[in-house]
Amino acid sequence: MQDAAGQSTIAALKRFLTLPNVILLALLAGLIVGTLLSATDWFKTDYAWPRGPKGAKSWPETLTVGFRESLSLGADLFKTLISMVILPLVIFSLIGGMMSIGDLRKLGRIATKTVVLYAITAALACIIAVVLVNIIRPGHAVPAETRDKLAKDFEKDQKRITSTMVGDKQKENEMTFWRFMRTLVSPNIFEALAKGQMLPVIIFSLLFGLVGATLDPKRRETLGGMTDALSEVMIRMVRMVMWTAPIGVFCLLTLAVASIGLGVLKALALYCIVVTVGLLMQFFVVYGGVIKICTRLRFTDFIRACRPALITAFSTSSSAASLPVNMECVSNRLNVSKTVTSFVLPIGTTVNMDGTAIMQAVAAVFIAQLYGIQLGVTAQLAIILTAMLAAVGTAPVPSAGIAMLVLILQPLGIPLEGIALIWAVDRPLDMMRTVVNVVGDGVAAAAVASSEGEDVRYIPEVTPEASPASP
Repeated sequence: MQDAAGQSTIAALKRFLTLPNVILLALLAGLIVGTLLSATDWFKTDYAWPRGPKGAKSWPETLTVGFRESLSLGADLFKTLISMVILPLVIFSLIGGMMSIGDLRKLGRIATKTVVLYAITAALACIIAVVLVNIIRPGHAVPAETRDKLAKDFEKDQKRITSTMVGDKQKENEMTFWRFMRTLVSPNIFEALAKGQMLPVIIFSLLFGLVGATLDPKRRETLGGMTDALSEVMIRMVRMVMWTAPIGVFCLLTLAVASIGLGVLKALALYCIVVTVGLLMQFFVVYGGVIKICTRLRFTDFIRACRPALITAFSTSSSAASLPVNMECVSNRLNVSKTVTSFVLPIGTTVNMDGTAIMQAVAAVFIAQLYGIQLGVTAQLAIILTAMLAAVGTAPVPSAGIAMLVLILQPLGIPLEGIALIWAVDRPLDMMRTVVNVVGDGVAAAAVASSEGEDVRYIPEVTPEASPASP
């Protein structure tokens, strides 16, 4: 009897300790450890013990630096391992997807639906953000002395962030419709690959796949088989890398939470609340509505299917790092075809940044409120349009949206010093808005696939215990 109970407990434990659940446990552990470390001074500042002879570090200081650097190494290696496979996976998936379509009219339908859906959700995101920040007015709740103190504390970060976006480089980085169109094509695809420029790589892969589809049947079959095999190799590499995720997630979360003092969060709590409410409305109301209207899925099943991608997005704060995991979830757990997945998700990772647009719109109005600047209807409409374009031009990497704020603030005469305040609490908000960005890509893929007549449905993950017994 005891043996049966023990075996039942072990079986239940195995069912619970799936990779997504272990990642979630690591995430919670990182939050707890990071919160404890944020309450201490020794982790966030140089250790104040006297140095040994000849300027050598004392052992407590050495241990502190070693612990901090170990966390940083674990976080960086995890993000780098995932990022390493992104561009090859995008290239092979897109080429294979385009060759499998074989019908330019179908490709045109998918592309049109994708662009229209991304534009609608982005506009709704910015409207939600501007309405919320005008109703709650978080900038009026921060005293001037608190504003000035935080701006001074984070002045170095503000100058470092804005240095690449102001002066002579501002015009170069300014995101307009015409500049966006010019970024679609690169004269040197290898340079685009080296710089990690997603849009030119996507365009090149689409053209390569379409031209490959025009080859004679024998060569087309050979090329298609090769790209499918290479794509499968990259997916398997992602699966291997994800087994390091618990360690990487713990290191990322511990560093992120430990670097933010509770005092800063309290001072800017209302701003954080406004951004969070906007993200939640986009997540549940807008995306939930799209799933209900355009598919036969339940939104809860959609979230369950994409949970590994959402956990990866939350812990890495990178849409690009989440792309391989998101592609696998949408394809294998939502039954979306490779054709739609390989087209909608890579493009969405680059141009669909609804969470970033919400943050940028709220931040622009919030900073204006902090400095007593009145923004009329025209100025706020300009914020909405600029936030949409700036979100498109934002790199899918951590905190890139902060630098793009310069493009919104400067034309309106809003002080750039306010970016220092946003930077102070950006890390936790960056984690949440990345989840929204990634969810938006998955929602679009499911909606487009359903509109194409595909059988989009939730496919639960099969555990070893649930698998059919082998003969």
